[in-house]
Amino acid sequence: MSENHDHHNQSGLIAFLGSMAFVFVFFIYIVFINKGVTLDEKVQDAAPVGAPKFELASVKDPWNGAPEVITAGQKLYKANCAMCHGEKGDLVGGIPNARNFTKDPWKQGDGIINHFKVVQNGIPGTQMASFKASLKPYERWAILSFIETLAAKKSTDKPEDVAAFAAKAE
Repeated sequence: MSENHDHHNQSGLIAFLGSMAFVFVFFIYIVFINKGVTLDEKVQDAAPVGAPKFELASVKDPWNGAPEVITAGQKLYKANCAMCHGEKGDLVGGIPNARNFTKDPWKQGDGIINHFKVVQNGIPGTQMASFKASLKPYERWAILSFIETLAAKKSTDKPEDVAAFAAKAE
């Protein structure tokens, strides 16, 4: 009987066993040692301890641009709009054909009433989707209050017209 003296095969076996040992140790680390990420972590609000928590749903007129509404709108904007329009509404990090709130003209009409209709219904033939099903009216108003702080051209709608429209808006 002749012995196999293929040193290349022996090196392959050693590399294979070494990589298997690494995978085994890595598996043990991931499963038993590493704590990992828990999905039930509570994110702390910036509000001081004991301060009443702001509830956007309880605001009677979320189109008024109150500081708390704008802050809530900013959070909603980041979650729903920033991926297309950019973090600051300037398309940085967004998609090229989206609206730049800091300088572009409004294509669907000026005023926060028309802007609400766009957020509610979307713009057919574009990437602007309707948020009617995914955002409640007060959330849409809050987002628009935040966008108004970014916009180069501010809304010219009269507050009483906005209130009348909002009373019947879905």
